[in-house]
Amino acid sequence: MPNRKDVRNPTTENMFEAFQYIVSGEVIQIEGKKFGFVSELSSLQKEIISLLEIPVEAFSYNSLFNSE
Repeated sequence: MPNRKDVRNPTTENMFEAFQYIVSGEVIQIEGKKFGFVSELSSLQKEIISLLEIPVEAFSYNSLFNSE
């Protein structure tokens, strides 16, 4: 399959690849609480989640690590 730079009809794999490094490093759990690092969303990531109608807040640290 050729490497496509201009993707007008992206595959699911292409979109998932854009989110590969949202959570960086090892997520650890201390006293029942999870800790990790969530990177700031890139403009491409923001565009994808906007098209999918997912709120940006879904990718915040509290949203990703709040187990309550």
